[in-house]
Amino acid sequence: MVSKTSTSFLFIFFLFLGFSLQAQDGESLFKATCAACHRTTSKKLIGPGLANVHEKRSIEWFKKFVTSSQSLINSGDVDAVKIFEEYNKIIMPDQAFSDAELNALYEYIKSVSPAKTDIATTEIVEEEEVPFEPTEEDIFIGRNLFSGIQRLENGGPSCISCHHVRNDDLVAGGGLAVDLTDVYDRLGKDGIGGMITGLPFPQMKISYQDHQITEAETLQLVAFLKEVSEQRYYQGITSYKNTLLIWGISGAAILMGIFPLIWYKRKKESVNKRIYERQIKSRN
Repeated sequence: MVSKTSTSFLFIFFLFLGFSLQAQDGESLFKATCAACHRTTSKKLIGPGLANVHEKRSIEWFKKFVTSSQSLINSGDVDAVKIFEEYNKIIMPDQAFSDAELNALYEYIKSVSPAKTDIATTEIVEEEEVPFEPTEEDIFIGRNLFSGIQRLENGGPSCISCHHVRNDDLVAGGGLAVDLTDVYDRLGKDGIGGMITGLPFPQMKISYQDHQITEAETLQLVAFLKEVSEQRYYQGITSYKNTLLIWGISGAAILMGIFPLIWYKRKKESVNKRIYERQIKSRN
């Protein structure tokens, strides 16, 4: 027979094992989905640092925000609205996690959060980061990568296909995604790098998951976007609306002038007259 002590030990062992496996699942979920925008420390990235989120937000609130942040914001939730406003109204993509996955994610963040006594020290260290000062070469290559003049190493589409930046050296970019002119001011080096490598948005993931942008290319793109942010006030606003209108009117005028000239002679003589003349000539 198994003693009560052994039974208790086995219960505790399997309980601990369950929490351990749950934490591992939460870690993989966090690294695959959340790490592009968040840290498990108090450091801000694209979104807030998640250290000790379990002490600030209930698990029910956490689940609602992760699965549909905009629904929670639109409901008037004070905390959700405050976070949305503080982080430049960047919309967090909805995550289709199961309830078990959300529990695992919450427990993982809880397990790796620093103790309160360590938070102040961590924040001081983070404030001493070296400023990002890109070279002219990195900026130049980044501009070429962004515009598609230079292909990305792994064959991904150029950024300008979907994004626009205010830069006199480039044509206007696509309008399928957000304008990146001031993105460096909003997200900084780590934030932009997290976006590029983490692919948090569905369209980015489709475009680049099999064509990952390299670490060197990420740095060069960030260097270019930093330059764009700094120089945006000295650049013109690229717009093709008036140009397309002028060319459209000019093209229509030219065509309206050419077609009458082509058909002018035919208008003077009917088709039947030419057939009649050919018949008379053949008889002679």
